[in-house]
Amino acid sequence: MSETLRKEIKRVLTDWEAGKLTCQGVQHWARDASTQGADVYAEKVVHHLRGLGEYLITVDDIQTYLQGLGLPPEMGVKHLELEGANFDVKTRATDLKDDPFYGPHTQAILKELS
Repeated sequence: MSETLRKEIKRVLTDWEAGKLTCQGVQHWARDASTQGADVYAEKVVHHLRGLGEYLITVDDIQTYLQGLGLPPEMGVKHLELEGANFDVKTRATDLKDDPFYGPHTQAILKELS
């Protein structure tokens, strides 16, 4: 199951990067995806994609997730943690504040960071 889910995650991310899916489409896919039997990395990615608006995940982050798919599951999780440590939430939220999808989430984030 885990390998099948990993392939599906890769397909969804590459389709999103290519403009074949919107952020809403990715989020809907993730909400419908089962993580039963998934490895820790695949489960974490699906969790992130289910809340991509709240986590401010954009196409700019796709390569980070794809790189993690090429690693053993535990190393993939560590890779995400390291990349996340360098993530500037305030800058991303400010950049996306007028976006119709991300905007509503950024208001709460920016208020909390003020």
